Amino acid sequence: MPLVWTGAEFVAEGGSDTEESDSEQPLNDSQQVVAILNAKASLPPPLPMDPKHARATASAVRTCLDAIPEKKRTIAQDYALRTEVVADTVADWIDRQLDDRRTERTIRTALILALNPNHTLPWVCKKARSSCSNIHIAKGMAFHLRCHPFTRSDVQRGYALLRNYCEHREQRNRARLRSRQRTSDSLDAAVVLVVFQGQARHFGAHRYRYVM
Repeated sequence: MPLVWTGAEFVAEGGSDTEESDSEQPLNDSQQVVAILNAKASLPPPLPMDPKHARATASAVRTCLDAIPEKKRTIAQDYALRTEVVADTVADWIDRQLDDRRTERTIRTALILALNPNHTLPWVCKKARSSCSNIHIAKGMAFHLRCHPFTRSDVQRGYALLRNYCEHREQRNRARLRSRQRTSDSLDAAVVLVVFQGQARHFGAHRYRYVM
């Protein structure tokens, strides 16, 4: 169901706000521009469809969060403002979340929140197959993701490939661990050999004794 910008909030066109049968539909070009221009006074704009709006949308999200008085910010909003925006791609963003030991489920919830900022939390948690116990963490990650110049399709692609990213990273980490283990074993063997050669003549064995 498409969302229409009223000048103060997004509302579902042709249905009630509680109807949650599917993911949110993107704004059209003109609606996205209006949402960007109104960000400081109202809600941050959703992810854009067109790449030409990506940088302006990300900047507007940041502007909207900055406009909230510090004492009134939620944990999620504060996290988004304190976390550096450095990822060049959604895959890079996901990798950084895994570096911070975020679980696949939390990342999935954050991606769904970023794509559906106006859906209710129970709907998001059901969609992500997760509980809402630590939802503020995922909300902060979603805000942070939206501070990057990504399009809706970029995030959808990241969501679709999340399992592959996690599996690839796990395989890479296992390979690195095996490599470090082999290196460690080789060094241990080398140390033992050096010690053996250095101490062999002090064993007192008959073959090392000088016979007149």
